[in-house]
Amino acid sequence: MIIKHVPMRTLRKSNVVSLVDYLTNTHGRQERVGEITVTNCHSDRHDAASLEMLNTQSLNTRAQSDKTYHLIISFRPGELPSAATVRAIEARICHRLGFGEHQRVSVLHHDTNNVHLHLAINKIHPTRYTLHEPYKAYQAFGELCDSLEEAFHLERDQHQVRKTSGENRASDMERQAGTESLIGWMQRECLHELRSADTWSALHQVLHQHGLAIQPRGQGLVITDGQGTFVRASSVARDLSKMSLERRLGRFQPPGIVQTAKPTRRYEPKPVRSRMDTTALYERYQQDRLVRAQRRAVAMQEARSRKTQHIDAAKRAGQIKRDTIKLTMRGRITKKLLYAKVSQSLRSDLHQIVDRHRQDCAAITARYQRLTWADWLRQQALAGNTEALRALRARDASRGLTGDTIAAVGTSFVKAVVGAHQDYITKQGTIIYRVGLSAVRDDGARLQVSREVTNEGIDAALRLAIQKYGTTIAVSGSDAFQTRVAQVAAHSRLTIRFDDARLEQQRQHLTQESRRPPTRDTQSNTGPTQTAPIPLTPPSDAVLRHLAEQERKRLQIIRTPTVRRFEARDQGIVQFGAVQKIDGRSFALVHRQDEIVVLSIDEATYGRLTSFTRGRTLHLNASGAIRLGKGRRR
Repeated sequence: MIIKHVPMRTLRKSNVVSLVDYLTNTHGRQERVGEITVTNCHSDRHDAASLEMLNTQSLNTRAQSDKTYHLIISFRPGELPSAATVRAIEARICHRLGFGEHQRVSVLHHDTNNVHLHLAINKIHPTRYTLHEPYKAYQAFGELCDSLEEAFHLERDQHQVRKTSGENRASDMERQAGTESLIGWMQRECLHELRSADTWSALHQVLHQHGLAIQPRGQGLVITDGQGTFVRASSVARDLSKMSLERRLGRFQPPGIVQTAKPTRRYEPKPVRSRMDTTALYERYQQDRLVRAQRRAVAMQEARSRKTQHIDAAKRAGQIKRDTIKLTMRGRITKKLLYAKVSQSLRSDLHQIVDRHRQDCAAITARYQRLTWADWLRQQALAGNTEALRALRARDASRGLTGDTIAAVGTSFVKAVVGAHQDYITKQGTIIYRVGLSAVRDDGARLQVSREVTNEGIDAALRLAIQKYGTTIAVSGSDAFQTRVAQVAAHSRLTIRFDDARLEQQRQHLTQESRRPPTRDTQSNTGPTQTAPIPLTPPSDAVLRHLAEQERKRLQIIRTPTVRRFEARDQGIVQFGAVQKIDGRSFALVHRQDEIVVLSIDEATYGRLTSFTRGRTLHLNASGAIRLGKGRRR
């Protein structure tokens, strides 16, 4: 687990409402946004809570720094902590940083290989209206991660600081953009030679050979590539700081006459190291980038020309009106009033023209957005370019899926997947498929059920695996996951075979038991159920979102009602709502106070509840069993 603070370096751009809107926006991807939690606010709606936080911030007029604290809590690849665990981790972190009483909105994201939680925290206290800045927060992050990993049995991560802030930003840039940073290039190409230089002249000579130059700025030194890119010398290596160099080489000396005529090497942003040759793809990327820049420039010029034409036309129309008033009207007061009306109309027209031009510029910028190398590869992969998808998966940052996965055994991959919608492709080349209300991740070699592992998700993953890999499947992960996969495969009667002999024997046994008709003895002992039924699992987040949207449309309200899973505290008297069948599973919706509680039910209970009218009283026990009256329980 890693905790990261995202500072807002431009204060005027800081806006808690915009931040919450960005975090809760799905951007057309169903798997992006998970659970949204609002804490210490009067409203439980994130949009209203963000406005409440903004109003609280406006009550502090003395603070000059950023009033919003943006925190990211990232988990290791393959880790899927429960909602209760995530909430407990969030509460502990906020309490440790001194934000326990502060307003915040937390959003869980699933659109990358690492499940991560975003926290938008109001630094202004809701009652005292004072600003709180955590003391030595970056030191506390590592201690918090160590204690939380031990308390919640999470996978261990590296929390010791080994890089400078500049090195960390360069590493983030290389990982996100997919191209080499100037700091990373210097560390790989000339750092050893810079450390070996014994005079300022030799140091300048090494830098010139690589197309670089060093110069003083402020209290330190910066290195430039001559193309507008500057980095602090201490960011490349700690022993290249001004203090370290002057201690080793003496007082700083500017470069004199450099003997080398032309640099032998120059820094150019190129793709980071990859396990495949991306030369041809990168040339296409550069050509596409040049074309987009040219089209953007042409579109901007056309927009400016339209703006100028509209302004000139509005001014000409205003002048014509003034001339008409001057020639046809009499009376000083009358003319003055009419001139004022013409001026007011002209100002309104000019404001509309400027607003329309601003909207056109924003649309042009969005249409011809400058894409990084990784973003371009992802865009091409979404369009069906298999080479771009292979390039994403060949990056060093792509480590593949871990944990509970399903993989092939000695079979070639099938390119086309029928009946599944590509929801998104991550920068690591992981495809997220939508199959009904479930989601399955595919890294090219393994499949994994996205978010919480449900029976419908396992069924979707197995069907995708059959299409991609054939009928022989390898299952990796915990014993509980493998057993559950065997149960789902037997229940769905899939034409499949596991490479693990024990698991395959278990699947065959469950399949035979499910096909065997119940005997009189089994009926009297176990009731009208099968010998090896698939266990009922709680509804997934996707099912809850689907049911909540259905209820909102039925009630014809703007706000989506609160729909959640059954919990032990819900036992007692409830009001019947409805029954639903989704992806072959049956669910019951009951009303408890102002909330809608969803339970997984069997076929027998579903058949009996279909005849019930909405609002009928039901009894629930702590395990979620429904008592239909007269002591009968289903």
